[in-house]
Order: sequence, then structure tokens, then C-alpha cells
Amino acid sequence: MRIGIDLGGSHISIGLIEEGEILNKKEKDFSEEERNNIEEVIENVIVNSINDILIEEKMKLSEIELIGIAAPRYS
Repeated sequence: MRIGIDLGGSHISIGLIEEGEILNKKEKDFSEEERNNIEEVIENVIVNSINDILIEEKMKLSEIELIGIAAPRYS
């Protein structure tokens, strides 16, 4: 099992993936207020979403093969 994180400018999606299929997914749109402290918000969303997914799927973090993050490139 893997965790995929898609980090965008206004949104983040985190999913539990097995063999290319998304088994559980959490999404969060960032408010204007949250954007003022975006680093902390992103960190909290990632940690809390992964914990929620693991609890819902009755899994341990040690069962996750890898965690990948995709983010846009800013010039």
C-alpha cells in the first residue's frame, strides 16, 4: 500500500493507493485565512489525513510501502 499526496496551490488530496486504485481519499480546500499560515496548515492536513486513513482502514504506518508527493513547479 502507498500514500499519494497531491499538493496544489489551493487544495490538497491525500489517498491510500493499492495497485493503482484509490482505496480511501481525503481532500481539503484552503481558505484565504489558512493561506496566511499555509506551511503549518499543510503539515497538519497531511499528518491528520494520513492518521485518519490509517484508522479507518485499520492499518499501521509500517504497512505503508512509500509516501509520494506531487506539487506544482513554481518559477
